[in-house]
Amino acid sequence: MESVSFDSAIAFPLWAFLVFSFSMIPKDPTTDTRVQTVCLMALAVVAATFSIYWLRPVLVPLVVALILVSGVSPILTTLERRLGVNRLIAAGLTFVSGVGLMIAFGVSVWMSMVDLNANSEMYRVRVQEIVDWAELRVEAIGSRMEEEAALFLPTRELSVDVTKSPEVVKANEPTMRDASEFVDAFIRDGISIISQAFINLVSTCAIVMIYVFFLLIGTPTVGDDWPMVREIDQQIRSYLGLKTIISIFTGLAFGLALRMFGVPMAFTFGVLAFLLNFVPNIGPLVASLLPIPLILLNPEGSIGWMASAIVVTCGIQGISGNLIEPKIMGNSSDLHPVTVLVALMFWGMMWGVIGMFLATPITAAMKILLQRIDSTRPLADLMAGRSSANGDAEDRSLVV
Repeated sequence: MESVSFDSAIAFPLWAFLVFSFSMIPKDPTTDTRVQTVCLMALAVVAATFSIYWLRPVLVPLVVALILVSGVSPILTTLERRLGVNRLIAAGLTFVSGVGLMIAFGVSVWMSMVDLNANSEMYRVRVQEIVDWAELRVEAIGSRMEEEAALFLPTRELSVDVTKSPEVVKANEPTMRDASEFVDAFIRDGISIISQAFINLVSTCAIVMIYVFFLLIGTPTVGDDWPMVREIDQQIRSYLGLKTIISIFTGLAFGLALRMFGVPMAFTFGVLAFLLNFVPNIGPLVASLLPIPLILLNPEGSIGWMASAIVVTCGIQGISGNLIEPKIMGNSSDLHPVTVLVALMFWGMMWGVIGMFLATPITAAMKILLQRIDSTRPLADLMAGRSSANGDAEDRSLVV
């Protein structure tokens, strides 16, 4: 019901604005037809946006499965050719491999939660050390301010022993208890969030795997009769292939670096770095920030060790995202960076985190679809970041 009221709040002002604009335009047959077309397109966009949001429980697993099938189909064909098996057995092998990867990821998350719970006492000690250091710094600053103020203020015979003040002693008593409660709440909330996210991920992945299995069995060969579908399939396949290879090496380097520094949950952070690398711009940044709390709370780590661990892990993400990925992938998605950023925000708002993973493939497919229609080709050129004249020249060269 909240989504209905939200979309209605957007649709009604848009409808009123269109009606008002239509009444202010002179009555000309050509103008009337054009205005009616614009109004219908605006209403269609509003209806499509509402449908995408309302049908997300059905559309999200289906779209994820379609994109996975597009990327897995070459592997399926290779299994059929190399092993000499039929499509059903090849699809079964692929399905079992996917289930095995899900189980391995689940075991890694479970081991990480056990490790996080086992090291809670060390994190509690570290928090207490940080709190004590902060209190000493505050007291030192306060004493220095009192000494400087005493130089300008008239001296009085008022001296208060702060260390023996009952109020100060009473205020310092719960420090250890507060630190312990903070660490316990941090670990408890972290385990709860990870568990809930893992349960949601497993339920979604189970539905996706069922979709993938049946789609792999009945996936037809895209021939020359469907050039647009073939182009979309090739674009998504090329993007997923290159992105997966880069993400695998980024996740391995990230996890190994954390392992070399002795940071807990290194394997899980490596897997998260692999997954978050599929989210443009924001994903690598989030992956770099995730292990920082455990690095800072390590009781055996020095300032140099902390700085080195943070610099190395952030440097891996920076090199991967700013040097390696642009050089290898180039412009494989054929989308302008601003288009990717807008798509990331839109699909994230529609479908949450999974929508952010799917933003680039879906937007690339939409651009190809708009490129095939004459009336929407300028919009497709705008999404690609080129002028309509350059886009028409490229289309003519492709046709020739």
